[in-house]
Amino acid sequence: MTHVVFIHLDLGIGGAESLVLNLAKATLPNESQPFPAPSIANDASPVPSGTVSIYTTHCSANHCYDEVKPPNGPLYPFVHIRGNWIPRKLWLGGTALCSSLRILYLTYCAMKEKPNANVFVLDILPTGVPYLVEMNNVKAGVLFYCHFPDKLLTRDTVNGEADGGVGNEAGGSALSFITRIKRMYRYCLDMTEEWTMSFSDLIVVNSKFTMGEVQKVFPSLFLPLKTEGTGRQAERVKVLYPAIESSLSKASSKNSENSNSNIGAACAESITLGPIVSLNRFERKKNVSLLLHAYGLLLERAELGDLQIEPPPLIIAGGYDPLNIENVEHLAELRVLADQILKRYDLPPSVVISSSKSDSAESPCPVLNKATISFYPSVSNEKRHKLLSCASVWCYTPHREHFGIVPLEAMDAGVPVVAIRSGGPTETIVDGCTGYLVDYVPIESDVHGNFTVKGFADAIASILLDPEKSRVMGQRGRERVLQLFSMETFRKQWWKLLDEARMRGEQRHFRQVVSYPRLAYSVLRCLFEFILVFLFAVLITWIMKTMGWIEDDRGILGTVKFHYLKWFGRDEL
Repeated sequence: MTHVVFIHLDLGIGGAESLVLNLAKATLPNESQPFPAPSIANDASPVPSGTVSIYTTHCSANHCYDEVKPPNGPLYPFVHIRGNWIPRKLWLGGTALCSSLRILYLTYCAMKEKPNANVFVLDILPTGVPYLVEMNNVKAGVLFYCHFPDKLLTRDTVNGEADGGVGNEAGGSALSFITRIKRMYRYCLDMTEEWTMSFSDLIVVNSKFTMGEVQKVFPSLFLPLKTEGTGRQAERVKVLYPAIESSLSKASSKNSENSNSNIGAACAESITLGPIVSLNRFERKKNVSLLLHAYGLLLERAELGDLQIEPPPLIIAGGYDPLNIENVEHLAELRVLADQILKRYDLPPSVVISSSKSDSAESPCPVLNKATISFYPSVSNEKRHKLLSCASVWCYTPHREHFGIVPLEAMDAGVPVVAIRSGGPTETIVDGCTGYLVDYVPIESDVHGNFTVKGFADAIASILLDPEKSRVMGQRGRERVLQLFSMETFRKQWWKLLDEARMRGEQRHFRQVVSYPRLAYSVLRCLFEFILVFLFAVLITWIMKTMGWIEDDRGILGTVKFHYLKWFGRDEL
């Protein structure tokens, strides 16, 4: 049976973590039953099955998905936590460097503890790939899943986009000495990222948009590869769209059979329409302030009589870690902006509903509060399903998002989606069919005149005012998800990639073992490295003699021996 080892940096709450868990479930015999069972193993299924191990440096019981939450998470027995003692950053920064060290240590532990693995799957950072392929020449295939190039995520940009172009820092001011040092540091890490990724047997990305970005910054990865035994050339980078659990559609259809523009029976007493919902991590790059401004424009239109209905409540939910400084700061910033908008129309201030308080509510719908804007940090799977069963419109505000799993969940629940026309959502949402895509213009001083704010407000109003259109959009969204993004489709595509990675790993292992030119190359490289070390030692000795730190008739080792005898009063070693 195929054994797949996943190496992931931190099993928190986010799109990357959700994808890794789905990959693990797709590897196991049955995605609905993660534990291998004899009856399943003996079943002649067209899709193969395997076993998994998940290596990570951190998995908090209070900030993780239910699948890996101890002690009853179905994937929890497969999780191995190693290297939690390695710091996340140094005193002056160095987060990327520490992350690379953590990945290296995870890779070392995974290879030593699971030497018979068939495929190693790494994501986030490819630092551990050369350790598996070049230093140890593992027979297993090495697959790297690139969510987005780290080179484009560590700039002062929005997913790689800046005023100076993709991948460049937004400049204008004179560079200080510290800035130059940081640029040199980042340049080294960026070069390392491309170099280490090139050792992968197979590279997988989450969307065509991400593939285009990878090709821009790492063009060497798209050079054709020769396939062993054939004259054909193989592609190194391939696309695998993330998927969602099909049970989400069943759960949502039970609660909203009539139409997704109407709220459930428990909510009907309170409000007419389901809420407008946004689900993102509380990070500035998620651009949630855009939705707040659009909601303010809807309130203004309702007050002026230009909108025939009263806007339903707005719920802003998402992943929230109290230890993450940006999460804490951005939630406070959003609350200030929300209160300013609500005060303008004499509405009560926004409220923050804790996960424990909201999950204990008896009602199946989480919008029975009187506040017009509510914040739901750290939503559980149960709360997420409740939101999907009640929402009338789902808004997705990130610009240049790599893929975006949230729009798929909304479409699967039959909820129309309004999103930015950029990145992954352009591949999942069909404009005018399953939702609306709005062109992006950065928000500056004139908020009400901003094209994107007006476009979001118009799209939301169009869905709210036409229940039949909303119903048709929701139905088409469900059909699109089942056709392209279901777990069954995902599982079949994933196993094809696993088989290809395993085959390439075996071919690479055989070439490196029996290749005499490679053996000669290794010998020459060792000789060259020895010469470099020798020359470096000679240079250091000459510098120390010039500075007067050691005597002319002694070398470095002789000086160390002399001072040892002198300090400890020994006549000889």
